[in-house]
Amino acid sequence: MNAVLIVCAVVLAIASLAVSVPKLRLQGTVWSSLRSRGLVENQVRMIGAAEVTGGVGLLIGLFVWPIGAAAAAGLLLLGLAATGFHVKHGDYGNPDTRATSLPAVYFAVLAAVTLVLFLVVR
Repeated sequence: MNAVLIVCAVVLAIASLAVSVPKLRLQGTVWSSLRSRGLVENQVRMIGAAEVTGGVGLLIGLFVWPIGAAAAAGLLLLGLAATGFHVKHGDYGNPDTRATSLPAVYFAVLAAVTLVLFLVVR
């Protein structure tokens, strides 16, 4: 197994698990921001659950590569959806919200790199 794949998968898993906590608990600025934009409790919790599932899947995928590839693909889709959500709400053009929106792009890029590594390194 490639060391770069391991590092990318672990970093993405940690990031995924870390961002899921406020969504699952419906606390903090993430919850208030998403609620103010029309998302309801169940939608936000489902996003958090998808992030947890993807993070755990990446860690399992280090031993069973198809699960890791599927988890990376799912997190890529989630990152792209989050980026699209921020684009829709004009967050990247607003200096006040840009800094909190850019991690969605970084998340998507890291998920894409991890997916490619899972597919190439197996």
